[in-house]
Order: sequence, then C-alpha cells, then structure tokens
Amino acid sequence: MQEQDRVLLLAMLWIVYTIVLLLIVWAAVAGGGALRRALYTTPLPGPARSSVSLDVAKAAATYGSVFRVSTDRVSGEIVLCDPTAIAHFYANAPAIYRSTDSARSFIKNVVGRGLTWAEDAHHPMHRQALAPMFSSSAVEGFCGTFFDVVTKVQDVWSNALASRPRGMVVDIQHWMNSVVLDSLGLVGFAHDFESLKGDYCIVTAAFYVLRAPHTNSPSDLIFRLALSTMPILRNIPTAKNRIIQDFRAYMGGIAGDILERNDAQETKAQGSEGTEDKSILGLLIKSLAENPAGEFRLSHAEVVAQNTLLFSGCETTAVTLDWLLVELAKNSAIQDTLRNELRQVSGTFEYSKIVKLPYLHAVVDETLRLHPPIGSTSRVAVEDDIIPLSSPILTRSGETVASIHVAKGTVVTAPIHYINTSETLWGAGAMRFDPGRWWQDKSNDDFPGNRHLAFGDGPRACIGTDFSLALIKVVLYVVVSNFTFSFPDGPETIIESTGGRIPQPRMTGGGTELLMVVQSI
Repeated sequence: MQEQDRVLLLAMLWIVYTIVLLLIVWAAVAGGGALRRALYTTPLPGPARSSVSLDVAKAAATYGSVFRVSTDRVSGEIVLCDPTAIAHFYANAPAIYRSTDSARSFIKNVVGRGLTWAEDAHHPMHRQALAPMFSSSAVEGFCGTFFDVVTKVQDVWSNALASRPRGMVVDIQHWMNSVVLDSLGLVGFAHDFESLKGDYCIVTAAFYVLRAPHTNSPSDLIFRLALSTMPILRNIPTAKNRIIQDFRAYMGGIAGDILERNDAQETKAQGSEGTEDKSILGLLIKSLAENPAGEFRLSHAEVVAQNTLLFSGCETTAVTLDWLLVELAKNSAIQDTLRNELRQVSGTFEYSKIVKLPYLHAVVDETLRLHPPIGSTSRVAVEDDIIPLSSPILTRSGETVASIHVAKGTVVTAPIHYINTSETLWGAGAMRFDPGRWWQDKSNDDFPGNRHLAFGDGPRACIGTDFSLALIKVVLYVVVSNFTFSFPDGPETIIESTGGRIPQPRMTGGGTELLMVVQSI
C-alpha cells in the first residue's frame, strides 16, 4: 500500500473512530439523563402509547388528574388536568418551564428570533419593549383601522345583496382570514396585504402550507425537517420550501422598508413635514431609536423578527371569528340578542362603548372557552420541580401523593381545551354554548372555572390578548349589526374541528370551505 493511501486510510479510520466515540459519549449522556428523569420524576400511570387523537377527558377519568403519556422520549410527557398544577405550571414559565427545542426551532426557521422564540433574559426584554404597543390606549387607537377594514367587507356584501333579497352563500373562512390579515398588516406593519381583493397573497399561502396535513412524501419530510432540526434543508427548492422562503423575504422586505423610513425621518430637521409611522413595528423602532441605551434594547434583527406577531395572531384571531359565527349560526336566539345589544351603540363608531357591552364580551369569552385557538401548551422543565396538586392522586405504584416531582428535561403539557370544557370545573353543561354563564354567580371561584385559558396564563400569557379581543369585537360589531348568518342546511348542520395546531371549523364533507348564508337586515 502506498504511503498516500495509508495516510488516507488512517485519516478515514480516525474520523470513524471520532464519530463513534462522540456517539458513545452522546448515548451515555442521554442515557444518564433519561435514567435520572426516570428516578426523580414521580411514576405516573397513563396510556400505553401516544396518539394524535388522545382523548384527554377519557385519560383523566381513567388515570387521574395528572398522568403520563408515552412518547418517543424515554421520560414521556406529563399531562396536567389539575387546576392547582396548571396554575403552578403557567406561573413558572419561563423560569422553569420553557418552549421545547423543536417549537423554538420551528418559530426561528419560519419568522426569526422574535417574542415567541425568546427565552431566559431575552423574553422579558422583548416583552417589555413591545408592551407599550399593546397597551389599552394603543389598542383603542388601532380600532379605527380595524373598523375601516371590516367596513370594506360590509360594502362588498351590501352591494352584492342589493339584488339578492334571499341572501347569498359565502365562505366565511375566506372573509375572516382576509379581514384579519389586512387589519394586522396595516396596524402591525403599515402595509396593506389587500387580501380582501381576492388576489394571491404570499402570507396566506404560507399559512395554508404550515397548517396542511403532513404526508410521507419525500418533499414533505424535507419541509418538516427544514422547519425543525435541519434548517439547511430549506435550500432544497421544494414547493413548500419556496413558499416559506418567499414569505420570509416578503416580511423581511416590509420590515426593511419601515427601518429605512424611520432612518430617513431621523435625518430630517425637527418640525419638517412627514407622515409618522403609527404601526406597531414603526412605533417599536421609534421607541428604540429614542432610547438607544435602554434596558430593553433590541437589535434590528430582533425588531424585524417581530413579524412573529403576524404569524401568532392572524390565524388564531381569524379562527376564533370563524367559530363565533358558527355558534351564532347555530343559535339564532343568541345571535338576535347580540345584535340587539350591538345596535344600541350603532351610528358613530366608538370603541370605548363597544368594549363595555356585556353580552358581546360574554359571547366572545364563551367561544374562546369552547374553541380555544391553541388546544394545549407544552413546555420542557429546565430544572427539577415539585408541582402541587389540588387533590391527591395515585402513582403507578399505588402511592397517594399531594404533589409530583418533575425532573429536568421532562415535557409537561397543559390541555387547554380539556380545562376549558371540563364538567368538574364548568358544570354539567360544559360543552353547551351558553354566554349567560359569564355573568352568573359562581359558588366556586377556583382556577380556572371562572375564566378560560385561551390566551394562556402567567408571565408568558399572550401579549396581544387585548389587541385580538378588540379586533374580534370590532368585526362582530360591523357584521352582526348589518347581517344575519345561517347555514345553507339549517342550524342542525354538523360542524367538525380539523384538529391540528390551530383547530378550525369545517362542514362535514364540505372540504376546506365554511359556507354560510348571509342576509341583509
């Protein structure tokens, strides 16, 4: 064997040896961590294996208010159905419970390192910087834009219905997606996506791609890996990869334009003419420019990454509006009661009056309770913890405990939909749409039977809660005041949930559309 070949062979053997050694070390560390989690974490009963369609209510009735679901992780996943445990879980995020690596990778690879990605000291920094843009006064200032956008829907529908006295059938999902997207574009980025015009929109395309059902095709596998663990695969030009790349470039361009406008305004002499950017991103950039050495200083890259607000708020708000109109179409008496209340403040638009309407607030809260846009919250413990329980449970070994030990590295889940619809917390009619429950006296004010968890809770609760509620209420104010909503086949039409990351309403056998009959009043 020649010297050159011998050196090449030795180099290859050394590389193989190094890789094997690293794998052994990794396996030892992972195995040690798994063993430690198994020894420290309270042994809990639970389903033998995980399932996408896990029935949390059935599992809780069978295994108790806290149980373990087997997953591909050795330690499995702990599901909390106990109110005291859930309160502790949310209160200690992000100090103890933080987003999983896969969730953070997904967010980073889609929209960047924004608020929903941030952890550790970064999270309060991002949140504090954004807080003024979501204050009550700021949100009230945005409502005029919300009203202008939804009025476009009113005009289109009214013109079409002028020659259709018996009403017309529309795809509610399309209209709600468009009105929310255009509203968020204008208020968040001073940019009109013009999705109400019905033209192709890259943002809408990206949302459809992200919520599309998974398949086992090679291109879909590449797409999922690119958004989770192997971002280098984003460079493979599959159809879905191209859409996400176009989305990132499009949103980055919008943010870049705002940065350029802000820089240009800074160079102008004081008192010169110019239009101030009142969008959330524009106000954020301005606040950082005015306080360059501030405690909560974000970089330009972190500012641009706040387009995560669009990603987080658009679909969740639109889907909530879909479910709201579904429930109103099912319950004509509730729809009429709401319309009568809304018409008490009809005329000149004043959000300060709309926000105080009790029945409107009750209808929105009841919809969010029954149909939370995010069905659960999953986080991983970054240190050992002891979670208190409201009632003792039995461990797998038959021991009765009033708290559970959770080891570092364990995934813990709060099933929001289950908690929001639990008969234990909400009574026998928990699955019934009943806005009246929100002002009835309650004999039990324990968490969370007197409120829903649609926006989460604790330090990581949704920063845009008031923003989303304001948009929802303005849209309802306009459309319910001026139109009636019903199903083509009557109130008994079966509506099912798509499941997935953001469960959406679908007509059984109706494909992707959510058809309703809209009539002028």
